[in-house]
Amino acid sequence: MKLQKGLFLLSIVAMALGHAATSQAAGMVPETSLLIINEADQGGSINIKNTDDKPELLYTNIVDLPDDKEGHLVVTQPVIRVEGGQTQHLRFILQTASPMKTEHLKRVTFEGIPQKMPGKNKVGFNIRQDIPVLIHPANLPVVKDAWTLLEWSASGNNVTVKNPSPYVVRLAPQIELLPGHVPALLKKSYILPGESITVAAKSSASGNNQVRFVPASRYGIQVESYNAPLNNH
Repeated sequence: MKLQKGLFLLSIVAMALGHAATSQAAGMVPETSLLIINEADQGGSINIKNTDDKPELLYTNIVDLPDDKEGHLVVTQPVIRVEGGQTQHLRFILQTASPMKTEHLKRVTFEGIPQKMPGKNKVGFNIRQDIPVLIHPANLPVVKDAWTLLEWSASGNNVTVKNPSPYVVRLAPQIELLPGHVPALLKKSYILPGESITVAAKSSASGNNQVRFVPASRYGIQVESYNAPLNNH
């Protein structure tokens, strides 16, 4: 199995869990592919541009992931009118019961609702942009290659990846055991701090001592494939 660029792009679609924003997208377009919330700043912000030539209502919604609900995030203007071609600055406030020790992951959606034209029965449609939200603790140094901290092991056909670090790691779900080129597929495209994921490879992992995967940077950008040691029991 070759972890080629096309395969990675398919993985990024899954990683987005929705429609990722691009510079060519119509409607409300975020300025960046990731919203970073710093606990030290008690929040964060992002600019959203209305790429249409008519005013729209911008609806912003924060979505907790099923496996990560910590940290309460509030957008100060959940609904606001944005004129055609204009950019709206949105502010997010982070509320925590105690200081955070690990990174957390959420999603945020931006949806433009076009105004109805008087006397017209034309049916419009809404375009929703969906990007990840990374919450970073105040006292945690920034690490740009947290995927190197993952621990991989195998037993029989089962492959386990553990994230002992305090960082969220994003990666393409497709992995490959080496040197036997045995493929396996993770159930999702991110691994939370302290999380372990076990999947079944296509055949026995015996005789393999490395695992190759394609990590994603903090902003979801493809980086070079990485070979990690595989502890084979």
